[in-house]
Amino acid sequence: MGQRSSSETIVAIIQAFLVQRTWSQADLARHVGVAVRVVRAKLTELERMGIPFDSEEDHPHVYWSVPANWLPGGVAFDREDLIALLRLLKRVPASHSRDGLLAKIANASRVGGGPLPASPLRLDPMEETQLPLVEDALAQRTVLRFTYFSASRGNMEERDASVHALLHGPPARFVATCHRDGTLKWFRVDRIFHAKLLLAGFRPAEDVSVDEFQKLSVSGFKGAEAPLECAFVVRDPEARWVRRNLPSPMEGETLPSNALRVRVRTAALVQVARFVVGLGGAATVETPLLAALVRELAQGSLAALAPVAPTGRR
Repeated sequence: MGQRSSSETIVAIIQAFLVQRTWSQADLARHVGVAVRVVRAKLTELERMGIPFDSEEDHPHVYWSVPANWLPGGVAFDREDLIALLRLLKRVPASHSRDGLLAKIANASRVGGGPLPASPLRLDPMEETQLPLVEDALAQRTVLRFTYFSASRGNMEERDASVHALLHGPPARFVATCHRDGTLKWFRVDRIFHAKLLLAGFRPAEDVSVDEFQKLSVSGFKGAEAPLECAFVVRDPEARWVRRNLPSPMEGETLPSNALRVRVRTAALVQVARFVVGLGGAATVETPLLAALVRELAQGSLAALAPVAPTGRR
């Protein structure tokens, strides 16, 4: 075996345990490139210095292990995990926090960050400020107190809410029990101001109720009406675009003509109707209440159009 300095041996041993948590003395000695007695002495020295080794004798072998969280303030990743982590970070909306983490991981790991997406999604400045507090409220099951801009009322309101689910969007929004009326509601993160966490008063909600609330919503909106079954058909070729851009929880079924029949059970009828109106003559509504609302919205849009002055002929 070749000669190693004492410091080189210690570094090699630590690196070995970063890759693999359990080694026999003999295997570790071969891996590091020194005699078994040298490995044993260095392991004992490292144990005295505070590394929490567990040793177990199974004649003729002695095994040394470290716990999963033995590296203070850090987590060990292999190269494949680091590459996956960098890829996932690149898919997150751009922010100062994301870009700082990408640079730190790339520099420390020597994996390299690689090019960022050409047009990455960007967090709204208010989202970047308030989103960590919403995430903490969800993870810690604590109450979120915040000033909220209500688009329907057009004013700022003080709210307390217990967060149950978070969708990162865009736009980022969350489902929470509003303490003012005790019901589940949607809130948009970019409409939050001056948020903070309260340590007491969290109101739990059943997972089934939260899931059902989300299923009955469309694009982060749920009305107070009872759930309704809605259906409409989109002709081909427009169906090709609609099939890939249906808002959740709408579901499409391809017909023999390549048209798309869309069905949804929802308490957000207005949102469905607005989507259908945007399709113009490409959509045919099959359910009466949705048809009536689509007609009302379309007629309102037409009535709001300014009359066009006739052009004279030469």
